[in-house]
Amino acid sequence: MKIKKGVSLPSLFILTGLLYSVKINAQQQLQDNDWELAKFDRYEKKLKFSMDSLKLIYKHRWSVGFSFGGIYMPGYTSVEKDYKTGVDMRHRHSVYMFSLEYYLTNITRVGLEAGWQKLPQKIESDPDNGAIKGGGGINVPVLAYVKRDLFGGVVNRTAEELKSGSIHNRPSFFMMAGAGVTFTNLVRVRANRNDAYLSWYKQTPFTSKLGIGMYQRVGRVIGVELIANYQLSSNYSPHIGSVNAYSGFGFSTRFSVIGNGKFSKVKKQIDSIY
Repeated sequence: MKIKKGVSLPSLFILTGLLYSVKINAQQQLQDNDWELAKFDRYEKKLKFSMDSLKLIYKHRWSVGFSFGGIYMPGYTSVEKDYKTGVDMRHRHSVYMFSLEYYLTNITRVGLEAGWQKLPQKIESDPDNGAIKGGGGINVPVLAYVKRDLFGGVVNRTAEELKSGSIHNRPSFFMMAGAGVTFTNLVRVRANRNDAYLSWYKQTPFTSKLGIGMYQRVGRVIGVELIANYQLSSNYSPHIGSVNAYSGFGFSTRFSVIGNGKFSKVKKQIDSIY
């Protein structure tokens, strides 16, 4: 074999090996770049999937809510007029509640709620004697409750939509049951030109409720609920507020903010669907 003058055989081997090494490294670099792009693409898709999944996954999350509505007390709750305070509970319906809920599972949550119902004031005057009399009051219900979605909730029905890249916030329907107490506080007022007298009448009847509702997720952190229930309480003894019990049909709307939606908290749930 003839070698060009000035180029030794070992040098030729070294040059050939160097060129081959450069070629291999270039191919490896292209493969690494392709792998990184594919890896980034998968990560981006999974991140988007996890964010969408937060619309469906509720387990171990909590929500804080405010609700307003009314309680409509049927005629069978009426008794003789409360001549002491002049209050008739059946004439005031609005109830306002604050609540805190925690999801034990994706379809079961427990909660605690407390609120108030301002009762109508009744004031009468006696111009001849320069005196007034009347009363008013407030109900403060405090209850613990559980809600459970019907038809398996929304997760099972929409998992395939998540995989296909589309998702819809469908409403879910639930049943609820709760129990607690209601702090009923009525006040009697009597006053004239010289003196004023206040008398308090307090009772704490056991209160329970059973109802149904519809829950609609709006975005990732806002929820809206429509709830209908029947509330039943133990009897007042003696009767106050012109009723024998704090019972009736309730209707309310609840707005809530959902928290604890970090990816790390729901990763197992996401992986089970993905």
